[in-house]
Amino acid sequence: MSILEIARLFRHVREAEGRPNTGQRVEAIQRWSGGKPGDSWCAHWVTMVLDLYYGGQSPLPRHGSCDVLLALARTQGWIVDHPLPGDLWFRLADPTDAVHVGFVTSPVRDGKFGQISGNTSEDGLSNNGNGVYERDVRYDPDRVAFARLPEKP
Repeated sequence: MSILEIARLFRHVREAEGRPNTGQRVEAIQRWSGGKPGDSWCAHWVTMVLDLYYGGQSPLPRHGSCDVLLALARTQGWIVDHPLPGDLWFRLADPTDAVHVGFVTSPVRDGKFGQISGNTSEDGLSNNGNGVYERDVRYDPDRVAFARLPEKP
């Protein structure tokens, strides 16, 4: 199963109505990587999908911080300019502050790229939305970074 096939299994996940960053499935995702109800969960979701894809041997640890994941990707030399489906994408507030993470589903084309991420909104623009959604988003090279993780052994 590909990393995107695993990610897409979670497109039904939504937060509890009126209770941000909570709900049975959201809290299970948060717990998978050591989080707790109420935590932002995009990084928790990404590291859970990676853990499943790599069979417990993900090159990134289970974690809830986008900044930690981005820093590790940079340290390992995984940052790329031209993303492919399955790569990670980070929304940046500034060059060192990642505020969201997800997976690339289609390359940059016409100023947009496809993505799937957790804790986003139906339009894919929020970094603190209510579910897992797959949408095209605008590509801004100053506000986005991409990382290609090693091949699965």
